[in-house]
Amino acid sequence: MYNRNLRKPSPNKNIFKFASKKNHHIILCESALEFDACFHLEFSPSIVTFESQPTGIEYQMNNKVHRYTPDFKVVKVSGEIEYIEVKPAKIINSIEFREEFILKRNAYNNLGYKLLLISEKQIRHSVLLANLKILHRYTGSMLTDIHDSALKYIKSNNMVSISQLSLNLGLV
Repeated sequence: MYNRNLRKPSPNKNIFKFASKKNHHIILCESALEFDACFHLEFSPSIVTFESQPTGIEYQMNNKVHRYTPDFKVVKVSGEIEYIEVKPAKIINSIEFREEFILKRNAYNNLGYKLLLISEKQIRHSVLLANLKILHRYTGSMLTDIHDSALKYIKSNNMVSISQLSLNLGLV
């Protein structure tokens, strides 16, 4: 097992930084797709923590030892640990990639872990990613007592007009 270091500057790689409130630190990502995946991991209720570029493994292919580091390590609420590889659809569809991924998945299975493959289509699902990005933008915002009261009123009354809400909160 070995670790990759994304903190070391490189003129050839763009590093994306995701501010994770769930993990209380910055998650470094090697691609825009990995960065977008962070939004899903951040807001998934089944995930307690996640990290990018976790400790890698070695696996056998064509009688040679190869090194591999998945994109993410995820710790779920159940305590289960899973590893995630994120790839664009055009790469996932290649036969070579699929054959190699099976070997990597088997290596993780032998260690007692799951290695999951997540596609660009799953991550960049139309409206969901945009909504997660909006939520992320406001995760550090503090709610006032008026916000809390408004949320409670809306939850208890389902369909509420702005005028009803403002009357109930004494804003008019």
